[in-house]
Amino acid sequence: MKVQIYKVKNPNSCVYEIVEIRSDLATDTLTHFVPPFGYPEIILFIGQTHQIKDVSITNGLIKGLYNISQKIEFTPKYHFISIRLQPYGLRHLFNINTTELNNSVIDIQGHPVGEALLNITKSLDKLDVSLVKDLVSIIEQFSTYPVSSSTQAFIKIASETNYTTVKDIIFESGIGLRTLQRNFKKEVGLSPKEYLRIKRLNTIEQKMSQNVNIFEIIAGFDFADQAHLIKDFKQLRNITPSEIVKRKLLLSDQLGIPVVTTI
Repeated sequence: MKVQIYKVKNPNSCVYEIVEIRSDLATDTLTHFVPPFGYPEIILFIGQTHQIKDVSITNGLIKGLYNISQKIEFTPKYHFISIRLQPYGLRHLFNINTTELNNSVIDIQGHPVGEALLNITKSLDKLDVSLVKDLVSIIEQFSTYPVSSSTQAFIKIASETNYTTVKDIIFESGIGLRTLQRNFKKEVGLSPKEYLRIKRLNTIEQKMSQNVNIFEIIAGFDFADQAHLIKDFKQLRNITPSEIVKRKLLLSDQLGIPVVTTI
């Protein structure tokens, strides 16, 4: 699998990053075990249709936030673009009840922004910086529905600090807890606590890919003990940290080393 990542440096953009993923027939694996990431996605199939097995969607899909792991089986010679949005991106773009898309996908066709994106990628062979900027520009033109300042502030602080509890973040930011809870769920789809758990899991997986000692992880992420870490991990990943390492199910094991470009 070949991976090219385009990081969007504008913090006010609805787009977090755009990723091009292409099958590498020499070392390809069709089945991948994907943890929850903490952001929704717009996925555009390139070259061929129906690229995910057992999913009838033809050209692309809108994917809500997941708080469970997924087993995804691709068709051979897959090639697609994942437009990873800010956690509140679906609200900002479509003004939908984001909880309705938790752990699920819908067809991208029939939505104006989806049709616009498909129109410029239907004959695409490979992404480049110019086209990525065009994709971001289209999405930003459609990002018209307001998102509360409390949701945006919470996500910003969570991404820039090591705070692991909602209490720590609202103390730092001055965000009202009731205001945050009321807005966050409808604008993101998860509770603030669920979102932070997913963010912490992602950071832990990065540490595990660097062979950091399990006891360093326990101490560094405020787990009471090893049993606490295993319990949290299994709730989001279904299997234990040691099983993930043994079966090579970390993302760093499944994906090729990405090429990263900032735009």
